[in-house]
Amino acid sequence: MDNKRERMSLRQRVYDDIMQEIVTCKLSPGASISELQFVERYQVSKTPIREALTALQKDGLVHYTPNRGFMVAPISIRDVQEIFEAREFFEINLFRLALTNMTDEHIALLDSFSKVPYEPNSPAAVDIILQANESFHLEIARIAGNNRLLEYYRTLLHEAQRLIYLDFKSSNISNTWHSSHRTIIESIRDRNEETGIRSIRETLATAKRRILGME
Repeated sequence: MDNKRERMSLRQRVYDDIMQEIVTCKLSPGASISELQFVERYQVSKTPIREALTALQKDGLVHYTPNRGFMVAPISIRDVQEIFEAREFFEINLFRLALTNMTDEHIALLDSFSKVPYEPNSPAAVDIILQANESFHLEIARIAGNNRLLEYYRTLLHEAQRLIYLDFKSSNISNTWHSSHRTIIESIRDRNEETGIRSIRETLATAKRRILGME
């Protein structure tokens, strides 16, 4: 049992490390992934490496081609459009479901995620903001109370993280990020579904235009 738990823990660590490198584009879109490079890094067999890469494949972050191996999933214009369409669908409906379940404790937690300071000169700044942003949106999804929707949305958000990272790296959007989260929180406090949904739509539409180079 301990060996199985240890193997699962190692696979999770490998998964988390590779995902972080993909999300932050240290492994660039379209780059080949050699299992051997991770075998050497972790000093393990290929099994936990392949398991982690297979899990990343299911999350849409890695592609596998027989006889060619694994590669980081590329990002096309269609990918950007589909990811944003899917985010709008999930985030609006999760917001609607969550609104009826919100407590003061939930609102305080969301508020804490939205107040993470952004320091442009800090090497870790974008990573901190990415984590806070993910925590904010996943908490709304949890409060919605539908575990299947939560897991579908978690997978989508992992896939979207590269776009969010590129948006933060290429644009000075820290004020926009804080403002959109504050608007959502205020709409929750006021139980104003219309304002919250409008904020979600506008924030996503603006981000999509930035990423596609339209602004």
